[in-house]
Amino acid sequence: MKHFWMICLGGLLGLAACSEDKLTGYSGDSYIYFAKESCDSTVFSFAYDKNLTEGDLSLKLNMVSVLESRERTFAVRFLPKESTAKEGVHFELNAAEQTVAANDSVGYMHLNIKKGDLHENTVTAVFELMESDDFKVGLPAHTKARVIISDKLSQPDWWDNWHETSGLGAYTDLKYAAFIEEMGVHDLTMEKDGGTLTYSEVRSLILRFKRILGKNPRPDKDGSTMSVAMNG
Repeated sequence: MKHFWMICLGGLLGLAACSEDKLTGYSGDSYIYFAKESCDSTVFSFAYDKNLTEGDLSLKLNMVSVLESRERTFAVRFLPKESTAKEGVHFELNAAEQTVAANDSVGYMHLNIKKGDLHENTVTAVFELMESDDFKVGLPAHTKARVIISDKLSQPDWWDNWHETSGLGAYTDLKYAAFIEEMGVHDLTMEKDGGTLTYSEVRSLILRFKRILGKNPRPDKDGSTMSVAMNG
């Protein structure tokens, strides 16, 4: 790990020097890794829309690399022994689509998710990055991605202790379903955790939901009035 970061630091310092001196020819190794840690999961649930039978999912990857004016390919494989999902039944992975666009500093692993034979069950698909002609694998804690494919609502990873105390409040399936219904959003993963939303965007969504509940109260699972923890 220490050796890896020494390489990264050296590469970044080299980039800075090249930029300042307007030099070209930097040839340091390029590294790629999943934005989320391997122990975290991304949930795709067909419970968000019962009319769906398939959908697309993109998992973000970060790089330690110079920008290049060509499209680059990263390598990823499915790990069936660590998964309960079945390729072709619950998802499709097209290896040729796993690319980083020219002059881009992030990449996305694209999956086509299928409802298949879920019938209100949940399966997990685990993927692992491999070395390719364009990228080496970086950050050991970010080499795998876990995708939970479900046909029922369940508490997502992003609904953590912060949400319990300062965000949406205590989790219940009813509250989650109400939030999705009202806001049209089911994922509040922030950028710092590998998502696409800023803190300001997350806060805005939560407070809008809070105002909606204030005007139109809803009963929660235990019969109490549904509430939101965030002040504002």
